[in-house]
Amino acid sequence: MSSWRAVARVGDIKPGDVIAVQADGVEMVLGLDGDRYFATQRRCVHRGGDLADGIVSRGHVICANHGWRFSTATGRHDEASEFCLVVYAVRVTGDQIEVDPIPRTLRGH
Repeated sequence: MSSWRAVARVGDIKPGDVIAVQADGVEMVLGLDGDRYFATQRRCVHRGGDLADGIVSRGHVICANHGWRFSTATGRHDEASEFCLVVYAVRVTGDQIEVDPIPRTLRGH
């Protein structure tokens, strides 16, 4: 049984943007970094800021609250690797953007 869930369509997100999505009850953000889609947990590990209000820049999702920067590939904070977002696998099938709601990486790992 597949765990992939369609959460958006190609074209719904502009490069540098993030949007809030949900897959199987898991809240996350979906973003577009150049031509690569990524998904992470929705809340910042710093103070719970909504990453859907953030931006994407040079391989990082940046929290709008305090500017914390996390790698879109690994979820790791730039300067303090003990702070890490949960990251989810993303794929494009036709015009559908799909996310696997089973975490690919876990905080602190």
